[in-house]
Amino acid sequence: MKSSLVKLSTLVCMLGIWATASADFREVFTCTIKEGKTMDDVRAANSRWVKFMNANVDGGGITSHIITSVVGNASTGHFGYVDSFPTLASWSAAKSATEGNEEGEAIDEALGEAAECSENRLYEAEES
Repeated sequence: MKSSLVKLSTLVCMLGIWATASADFREVFTCTIKEGKTMDDVRAANSRWVKFMNANVDGGGITSHIITSVVGNASTGHFGYVDSFPTLASWSAAKSATEGNEEGEAIDEALGEAAECSENRLYEAEES
């Protein structure tokens, strides 16, 4: 019985590792630029965030895109971030990477000064 449980547990772990390797995770934020700030401020703070995360999260591979509406209800000052993480573990590590780190906390502050994000969601993305 124990041997069967060990084999089953091993199989489940292997499938979990394989499934994670074939997918990545995307966190999508809905944001508005704060008064007196520009998209250049947003870009600068976000670029600092990406560099910091890749230097402070094991394995790196984290990317971020700033998205703006081109067609449809294009409201001035509204934009989004789409942050990509290679694994759920890297997303989790990124969530705590700035805590207690002077540089990381300054980057978080710069992001907060440039924009207010009212919503975020984490998605698992897989190629089809």
